[in-house]
Amino acid sequence: MFDIARAALLRAGVAEDKLPRNHSGVIEAFRSHAVQSGQIDQYLATQLSRTESLRIMADYTGAEIELNEAKEVVRNAELFVQTVERVFGLDKGSLAKEYGHQTSKDDDKVSEPAKFEPASLDEIRRQARENWLRMRQQEV
Repeated sequence: MFDIARAALLRAGVAEDKLPRNHSGVIEAFRSHAVQSGQIDQYLATQLSRTESLRIMADYTGAEIELNEAKEVVRNAELFVQTVERVFGLDKGSLAKEYGHQTSKDDDKVSEPAKFEPASLDEIRRQARENWLRMRQQEV
């Protein structure tokens, strides 16, 4: 959620050197550029804040999150990412249109490889579970 919020800020015109470097700064900037402009619903921005609060609680206090709450957070995170991608034109379709049809005047520009496949949701979940299990083993 943090990375997609930063990408949205870039798309909204925030210069890369002006992007906040910490979570709370990104959350505040996202509210300013996405929510106050009416592009993103307040509920989604609240989910960004809520997820960050839960991350801090889990990382620094070791508190466990109930399974149902964790499932809700994941659903809200998926909704957040999908909505931000669509609204800010960060989805594959929009990016392909923007970067897939380069003209000859763009030939001398350096660009990212055309093919980028993000990790699947299942792969992200698998990695998160492995990290969680590894952290739990270290506590013992």
